[in-house]
Amino acid sequence: MKVTLQLALLGVLVPGLMFGQEQGANLVNNGSFENTAPAVKTWDQLDHATGWSNANGGSVDVFSKLSCNNAVGIPDNELGSTAAFEGESYAGFVAWKDDMRPNWKRILNGRDESPFKPAWNKYSEYLQMALTSPLTAGQKYDISFMVKLGDQSDRAVSGIGAYCSPVMLAYPHRHQLAELADVSSATIMDNKKDWVEVTGMFTAGGDEKYIVIGAFGPNMQSSKVIEGPDNQRAYYYIDGIKLNLHPEDDRDHDGVPDTEDSCPDVAGLPSLSGCPDRDGDGVADTMDACPDLAGPIDKQGCPDSDGDGIADNVDKFPTVPGVASMKGCPEVNEKTKKLFEKALTGIQFETGSAKIKKTSNSILDQVAAVMNENPEYNLEIHGHTDDQGDDAKNMTLSEERASSVRQYLTDKGTTGTRLKSFGHGETMPVEDNKTSAGRAKNRRVEFKVTFFE
Repeated sequence: MKVTLQLALLGVLVPGLMFGQEQGANLVNNGSFENTAPAVKTWDQLDHATGWSNANGGSVDVFSKLSCNNAVGIPDNELGSTAAFEGESYAGFVAWKDDMRPNWKRILNGRDESPFKPAWNKYSEYLQMALTSPLTAGQKYDISFMVKLGDQSDRAVSGIGAYCSPVMLAYPHRHQLAELADVSSATIMDNKKDWVEVTGMFTAGGDEKYIVIGAFGPNMQSSKVIEGPDNQRAYYYIDGIKLNLHPEDDRDHDGVPDTEDSCPDVAGLPSLSGCPDRDGDGVADTMDACPDLAGPIDKQGCPDSDGDGIADNVDKFPTVPGVASMKGCPEVNEKTKKLFEKALTGIQFETGSAKIKKTSNSILDQVAAVMNENPEYNLEIHGHTDDQGDDAKNMTLSEERASSVRQYLTDKGTTGTRLKSFGHGETMPVEDNKTSAGRAKNRRVEFKVTFFE
């Protein structure tokens, strides 16, 4: 059975098995201790496992199914019975020995105190291996390995981890290393039944060439798990050691690293910088004005149903070919244009009044017919005056005259919502007001076909 443990990485809890992508080649050769030469026969033969060595004066052991000595055999050995996590071999090390000394005070005075007190010679073993290549500065790496507390262990500790060193270690002492782990267990590892995965990620400094594994401080915790006589030590089996290049972060798991993903929280396509394309038109949804309707790139991903070159999302009449100046609606024909030109001076009013002269009815009837025949048209009616008289009165008069025309067309069947009227007074002359001919042209009604928003 495999159990995954949470790690403490630079003071931060990092869940195990958080990496779903391929992590590339293992930079630790012989991480399962399968390659041994010569064969393992007894204790203290870490150097028989190709590439491995002790990092201090301690002596790490190797266990093998092929060993002729049951002391270091698999699954049964002198420390219990444990099958390899993978393959037919694993290593074992004393993570920590709770060194004790006799309590002479108890011996001398017979008081009810423990017969032993803590001593000073704590014992820890470490194994190390040269990496297949140095680590790259600033690059993230994943470390993982499997550990299991030996059946005959009477102590369990936290801080089981790995340190990546720039040099090969060869300390003559046998106590705990002063180096700090890059990845280590945050909790006490007391599972004697199952292999437990220690895993985490760290950022390389750039000079690391070796991996060192053991128990690291400075805040290592211990607990007693005594069964029978107390041997005062925490002995762990270890197997399946790996160090891999960490895959670049990819929050949406679309295969595009977050650093290159324009939509890092929504799964998308590599061809669109990690952004989705719901309608499959090759335009990313973030740039697609019509994300659910396929359309060409030059139309911002919107279709052009009538083929007039104007995308449906801005085409007032997307099923009828039109022109851009009319927002996709058909262009006003020449006959209608001439009618509107004629209306400029052809619509007459009683002097100083908004009452339309009957002589203008013919033109207005023709305008009404155009509107009724072209339901896509909306019409702006603009009234103008000359500069004779009071400015304010002229403004009011122009508004009333435009409104009268609007009412006439409404009475002739044009829906009122399609008509808008405006008055401009004398503010927009087209000729010189100094002449009677000029003033006559300035007194006018203009029609403008438009498409109201």
